[in-house]
Amino acid sequence: MEKSRSDLSGLEKAAILVSTLPEEATVKIFKKLKEHEIEKLIKTILSIENPSKELVKGVIEEAYEYLKELSPVKLAPEHLKKILEKALPKEVLEKLLDQTFDTQEGKAIFQELEKLDSKLVANLIKDEHPQVIALILSQLKPSKASEILQHIPKRVGITNIQEEVIKRIASIEKISSQTLKVVANTLEEELLTIGAGSEESLSGIDIAAEIVNALPKETQVELLEDIRKEDEILAENIEERMFKFEDIVKLDNKAIIEILKTVDKNVLMMALKGASEEILNKFLSNMSKRAAEMFLEDMEVLGPVKKSDVEKAQKKIIEEIKNLINKGVIDFGSADEYL
Repeated sequence: MEKSRSDLSGLEKAAILVSTLPEEATVKIFKKLKEHEIEKLIKTILSIENPSKELVKGVIEEAYEYLKELSPVKLAPEHLKKILEKALPKEVLEKLLDQTFDTQEGKAIFQELEKLDSKLVANLIKDEHPQVIALILSQLKPSKASEILQHIPKRVGITNIQEEVIKRIASIEKISSQTLKVVANTLEEELLTIGAGSEESLSGIDIAAEIVNALPKETQVELLEDIRKEDEILAENIEERMFKFEDIVKLDNKAIIEILKTVDKNVLMMALKGASEEILNKFLSNMSKRAAEMFLEDMEVLGPVKKSDVEKAQKKIIEEIKNLINKGVIDFGSADEYL
């Protein structure tokens, strides 16, 4: 019975990959290897029975995923395409290209936007419809998206563009690859196509919250108030996600100490029952050795607890942290600069 790709060793995957390549490509690879490496590779090639097309395809896909991290997005796929055209049957190659190359190359423009000056990008997209701007920003890192958003004119006539963009990002659930293609083509005519038929699941509320989090505090407050006037529930949903319990790991030690001063010990104990080890250690490392030992002992005595009780406690902790953030006692997520 043929092994699955997950059961193959790295050497076996390399053997299958090399076996599918044209002779000239294999020669180039062997020239880069040491004698004992070539010996191991040849022995493995000889030991492997003819792999199925599906297994070969899977190995090549995995190799591509690895190689594209090492090479420029627009260059590596083109080189691999030429190799694969010689190594794979036409129908297998077409399916592989639809599933991998087109999607990655099509998204290259968004990677390029990350590198450009935020003001330049803002000028490029400021005249687009708020929905288009929202789709573009949803594909970028929240910190970059927030920088760009700040350079987009706040109002055009009676429309608050920044507010509209955040509201539309928050409403995103899925973006079809065809829609992304259309949006991408508004940015660069030479963009490669994005694989058709697939959808990308997104949490628009979370993306909107991260972008708002990265804005300066004054802008955050003003923007959320503008949204609240039109849609109070949406504003509340964004605010709720602006700080999640998992975000505690992003806080510095000073913030953790302030939280320990403020929150009820029993509530914290309950909240940490459902927390990751990283979050638990974040608090323990900011206690004295004896206090940490006692805290752990008390958690042990607490025994099994209901998931609903843990979630309720975590919500209380989040509310306390938000109060501290709003009062300026601790900092989180602001794009303010320190001099």
